[in-house]
Amino acid sequence: MYEPIPHGHITRKLHVSLLIIVVLGILMVGLLAATIGLVKYNIEQTEIRSKEIAIRNVTILLQAQQKFSLPEGSSYTPTDLDDATLVSVIAKNQPSVVRLGMIYCADITLANATVFANFADNCSGKVGSGSFISSDGYIATSGHVASVTPVKSLVNSLKESGDIARYLNYLVSTRLMTAREANTIKAGLDKDDSDARAALEASASLIPETQVQVANSTTQYAVQLSKDPIAVDRTANRLTFEYSDTVITATFVDQDYDEASSDKALTNGQFTSSDVALLKAKTNSSFPYIPLGSIDTLKVGDQLTAIGFPSAINGVSSDLTQTVPSITQGKVKDIRFDSSDNVRKIIGTSVQIGQGNSGGPALNDQGEQVGLNTYSIIECPNLDCYGDGQVRDVADLKALLQKNNITLKTGGVIDDWTRALAAYTKGNYEEALTYLTKVQDEYPANYLVSSLLNVAKQQVGTPEDTSTSYKAQGLVAIALATVVVLMVVVTIVLIALIVVLTRKHHRDERRAQQSA
Repeated sequence: MYEPIPHGHITRKLHVSLLIIVVLGILMVGLLAATIGLVKYNIEQTEIRSKEIAIRNVTILLQAQQKFSLPEGSSYTPTDLDDATLVSVIAKNQPSVVRLGMIYCADITLANATVFANFADNCSGKVGSGSFISSDGYIATSGHVASVTPVKSLVNSLKESGDIARYLNYLVSTRLMTAREANTIKAGLDKDDSDARAALEASASLIPETQVQVANSTTQYAVQLSKDPIAVDRTANRLTFEYSDTVITATFVDQDYDEASSDKALTNGQFTSSDVALLKAKTNSSFPYIPLGSIDTLKVGDQLTAIGFPSAINGVSSDLTQTVPSITQGKVKDIRFDSSDNVRKIIGTSVQIGQGNSGGPALNDQGEQVGLNTYSIIECPNLDCYGDGQVRDVADLKALLQKNNITLKTGGVIDDWTRALAAYTKGNYEEALTYLTKVQDEYPANYLVSSLLNVAKQQVGTPEDTSTSYKAQGLVAIALATVVVLMVVVTIVLIALIVVLTRKHHRDERRAQQSA
């Protein structure tokens, strides 16, 4: 005769089974959470170690480039840079900063009603810095880097004693200068006196425009993209640049700059124009560029970074030239208007800049160009030392772009460069290698790529390589998650089986009761 199992006994067994299953489920969830937390912690620690390695490598790379080819003691650049800006501000934007050269040549005649002095094939040059602000080659720089007046060009080019004598004789003959003043300048130049050279250059302002006749004028521009310096061919009657794959030509677009009034404003503080200019590189390449920001985001005490090409040269020469940009940092000291008209602004900074830095970008900590390094508040012999920088507002440049209906093109190689640096900083060397290789193919002038590529190749597959770490730890996480999922599935099956057996027992019990 069938003897049913007591209902209370079955219920107790079911409760115990369910309790065991719930406990197992909690343990499995806890195990999964602990595993995920451990994997996340390991990945974070790997990223921290990788970032430290990346920052150290970038620091070594940038400091190595700060070794000047200038004479010892002729210039100064601080070597302590803010670690937080090394990659996102400095390394990212340094390849976008270029050295600019300008050569102006003309047949210049000084003449009044009775006296004249002719200077045929007169050539003078300037050097400075600039930055690409669009992927299709627009370059921002200072107006005084991109242009020169004929009379200033003439005076700056005077090197031979015979030419200097003819020039000074003209000034004396036209009563623009006394014979005594001329003799003092001659005597000083014979002794290579810097004050005499400064007096000679200042004499350009004495000559009325009506006495300056210009014929056969030409202007050339050179843009140094990489470490190979700008060179000048001096074999012909007129100077010319030697162009190459990394020293390319450019054309003048426009400027907001008046040389005569700006010279006066440097002493009286009343500017009637800005000091910004636009050039356009002549090539089909995609250039790395710096995005334009706004000084409205700045306040006194904020950090600024200046990148530019320092030099201790007069005119254009490949001698005594830094072949990669220098990097200096400092603080915003004040933001003021450049005249009583309250139209344009200048940023006063403690950022050290020197001759050759003019036209280079001033960057905020977001890596945006907020100004153009333009003036230094100190005077020193040969202009080969550094002083606190005065920065022109980038709004002046934006106004020039708007005036010429120029829309800046974005994208291109800068996107791959940004991705490469982001992956490199995270220690994802496999991804960094991919993008660095793309950048090298797209823009070979980027002189930072080769060093970073070497590091990335050496780091791929090492414990510091987060691309390998992600994969290995990801596989562990997937494996553990799979085990947990399988255990959950088994638990669900067991619960379902218990439920089915319990229902079957209840049906059998009812049948037995009915048959009895």
